[in-house]
Amino acid sequence: MRITLLLCVTVTLMTACNRDQVKISGRIVNAEKMTLYLDEVDVYENRPADSVVLNKRGSFSFAFDTRIPCFYQLRLSNGKLIALFPDPGQRIKIEANASNLIPSVKVDGSHNTEQAAKLIKSLHETKILLDSIKMEYEKTPDDSVRNRLNQEFSDILEVHRKFSKAFILTHYNSLASLYALYQQYQTGSYVFYKNTDLQFFKIVSDSLSKYIPDSRHVKALKAYTTNLLSDYNAQVILEMAGQPEASLPPVALPDMRGDTITLTSLKGKYVLLSFWASTDQNSVRQNLELKKVYNRYKDNGFEILQVSFDNSEENWIRAVRYDELPWISVIDSKFPNSVVAVNYNIMQIPANYLIGKDNVSILGKNLTPSQLQLKLEDILK
Repeated sequence: MRITLLLCVTVTLMTACNRDQVKISGRIVNAEKMTLYLDEVDVYENRPADSVVLNKRGSFSFAFDTRIPCFYQLRLSNGKLIALFPDPGQRIKIEANASNLIPSVKVDGSHNTEQAAKLIKSLHETKILLDSIKMEYEKTPDDSVRNRLNQEFSDILEVHRKFSKAFILTHYNSLASLYALYQQYQTGSYVFYKNTDLQFFKIVSDSLSKYIPDSRHVKALKAYTTNLLSDYNAQVILEMAGQPEASLPPVALPDMRGDTITLTSLKGKYVLLSFWASTDQNSVRQNLELKKVYNRYKDNGFEILQVSFDNSEENWIRAVRYDELPWISVIDSKFPNSVVAVNYNIMQIPANYLIGKDNVSILGKNLTPSQLQLKLEDILK
C-alpha cells in the first residue's frame, strides 16, 4: 500500500511538471554550424538557458519548465533573434530562414508568439522604409525635399504606431503587448513616445498586473508606468503654475481645532506645501530637520502648510504635539482616496512643493531640508 501511494505521488508530480513544461522545436535553414541559443529574457539581462550547434538540416529542440507566461528568445550566433512568449505547457514549432530571418519566421503552437512575430515583421518593414528615407534626406540639400521626406517619415511611423496600438488593445493580457510598448525604430527612438501614449502603458500595466502578477516583467512595468504618470502629472502642475491666470489645485482642510485652512489664505508668503504621516518614519525624521529651517525663516515671509495623511486624527494630533511642530498642520484622513493627493500627484511620502508668494508658481519639488534652506537663502536675501 505504501509503495503504491509513493508511486501515485511520483506520477502526479511528473504529470504536473509535464503540464508546465514548454517545448520549442523546429528548423532554421541556412544556419549550418551556427550556434542557436535559448535565452530567458529577464528585466535587466538575458540569461542563456540552452544552446545547440545547428547542422545542415537546421533542426533544434529545447525544453524548460514555467508556471507562468514568460519571455524567451532564440538567438543565432550572428545576433539575429526570434522572440518567444510561451504559456506553460505549450509545444511551439518554429520554421525560419537565417538568410532573411524576421520575414521568414513561421510559428505554430503559441498564439502570442505568432502574433508578436507579425508585430516584429511590421517593425522590420517600417525600419527599412525609414532608413531609406534617412539616406535620401542626408543626400539632398533641398529644404523643400527635406520637408517632404520629414512628412513621409512621420506618416510611415504613424502607420506602424496605429498597428501597434491595435495590437496592444487586442493582446493586453499577453507579455507580447509589453514588448510592443518598448519597440524602437532606431536605437534610443521609441515607437511610443507621446504623452498620449501613457494610456497604453496604463492599460497593459493594469491588465498584466491582474493576469500575471508574479511576473518580474510585469512588476517592472508597473513601477515604470507609475513613474511615467508621476512625471507627467508633475509636469502638468508645473505648466499650470506657469500660467498667470492659472491657480494651483485647491487645498482646504481642517486643522487641530477643526477650522478649515486653505492654501490661498497664505498668498503673499513663500509656502512649503508638505505631505506626511505620523506612521512614516522618514516623514518624522524630516520634520525634525524642517523645524530648524522653519524657525530660521518663519519671520521672513515663509510658512509651512503640512498635510497629514493619517487615518486617525487622534494619532495625528498626538504626533504634532509630541514633536512640537510649529507650523500649520491640517489633516486629510481620506487618504488613499484623497483628492488632494491625486491633484498634487503624491505617490509617496514625505513629499513637498515650494510655492511662490503669488500662490501659483512652483519654485521646487520634494526638497530636502538642506535644499530648502539653500533655496530660501537665495529668494529671501
